[in-house]
Amino acid sequence: MTFSFSSSLLTSLIIGCLLSFIFIPHLKNGAAGLAFRLFAGAGLGIGVTSCVYFICLLAGLTRYVPAIDLVICLVLGLLCFVLSRRGLRKEPLQLSEIGTFSGFRVLLTVIFSIELIASLLSFAVAFLKEPHGKWDAWLIWNMHARFLFRSGEEWRSVFTGGLDWSHWDYPLLLPLSIVRSWNYMGGESRNVPALMGLLFTCLILGLLLCSLSLLRSRAHGYLAPMILMGTPFFIALGASQFADIPFAFFILATLVMLFFQRRSPGNHAGPLILAGIAAGLCAWTKNEGLLFVPIVTVSLAGTAAYTGGWRYSFKRTGWFLAGALPVLLIVLYFKTRLSPANDLVAGFSLAAASAKLLDPGRYAEIARAFFITGISFTQGLIDVRMGMHLNPGAVNILLLVVYLLLTGIRIDEKDRVCLFQTAAVLLLMLAGYFFVYVMTPLDLNYHLMTSLNRLFLQLWPSAVFLFFMAAGLPEPASLAGGRPETASLQPQKGPGKGKNTVKQRR
Repeated sequence: MTFSFSSSLLTSLIIGCLLSFIFIPHLKNGAAGLAFRLFAGAGLGIGVTSCVYFICLLAGLTRYVPAIDLVICLVLGLLCFVLSRRGLRKEPLQLSEIGTFSGFRVLLTVIFSIELIASLLSFAVAFLKEPHGKWDAWLIWNMHARFLFRSGEEWRSVFTGGLDWSHWDYPLLLPLSIVRSWNYMGGESRNVPALMGLLFTCLILGLLLCSLSLLRSRAHGYLAPMILMGTPFFIALGASQFADIPFAFFILATLVMLFFQRRSPGNHAGPLILAGIAAGLCAWTKNEGLLFVPIVTVSLAGTAAYTGGWRYSFKRTGWFLAGALPVLLIVLYFKTRLSPANDLVAGFSLAAASAKLLDPGRYAEIARAFFITGISFTQGLIDVRMGMHLNPGAVNILLLVVYLLLTGIRIDEKDRVCLFQTAAVLLLMLAGYFFVYVMTPLDLNYHLMTSLNRLFLQLWPSAVFLFFMAAGLPEPASLAGGRPETASLQPQKGPGKGKNTVKQRR
């Protein structure tokens, strides 16, 4: 059974990596570039194969899923070979210089390794304590997987069985990824949901490490996941087997791909398509993704229009939506043909909505919860019996503030637009969450206590990524082999741009 589970993950990894080779053919930076393909490709591959499994479920072809996955691997491999023969790898991405190891980097590597081992041990202890995960895992995500796996040809009936308390309107990426692995294995295993949680936890760490190493510096690449591993709630939520960690991965992957697109030669559209796929998979992972997709689309269109005009904006946004559309069509089918009504919109009325929108007390209560949670969310789940209270604990956010005071801000010119765009996306997501709470039909205090810290954690890896994309380097040039690890500052030519370039810092 272990071999079968490994086979299911291997096919997902191959599919995701081949997609990265097809859409980012010009990524060349040795081991760091290969590691980026592995970490980004593994997550994207799991998402894509869950979509494939859903289509097979609709067509009654689930018994042939391994063969279908193999055919997809062969087709993508052939396409990748054909494209490589056409010479699309002439000019590499403009990435940072990895450089040689210094004493400072060796120290960072040692500390990172110790923290990673400690995090894995914490995850293992949490699994042994609660092998089925916490409440939402066995009540929603894992139970959905079991119902879909056990019901066979009658799987559609689970959506009309009256089990509304289990939120059958929630998207199916995580449950179907579990079911797909069970399909390969020929039976259920309680270890698969936990391994999915562990896998996506590690994928976020790996994606942060590799992307920042390529875009900024190896030191930043180590420091960012170290901050994340120093967030107790991040490890706890991964071990809880919730869908928030996979959702956080796809948010991060979307934003990272947008930065890679800015570094691509000739404004290559491939990273934009991968960003669209990742954004679509956000909507296939959690309902919050239905908010994320339009926010990213609007921010992308707005920043592209500002830098290159509306024609340029339509082109870039079109490539992004081309990647997202296949997944969004699956989400649309699920929401319109299978999913029951969401509990937050069921029974909606204009009179009730107006009363909530005009109630200043709700705004004050939500603002207070946002402030307290914004400082305390890194520490863990809120105990509803104790209520919401300030619990700074290990002050991760203050650590970032101190780091910024020590190193300052150092932004490469070509990253300014993406930094603004990413910050806008994260702030608009928080604003969207705020107004969801304003309109919620549930008890406001209970709803805030049981969900707000998880919503903050969904955005936390991307916020850490954004921080280190803007922060200065922690080491002098002499430690980096004679010059700082910075990417070339030659801006790409876009519509309406001149030919002037900025010399590389030396």
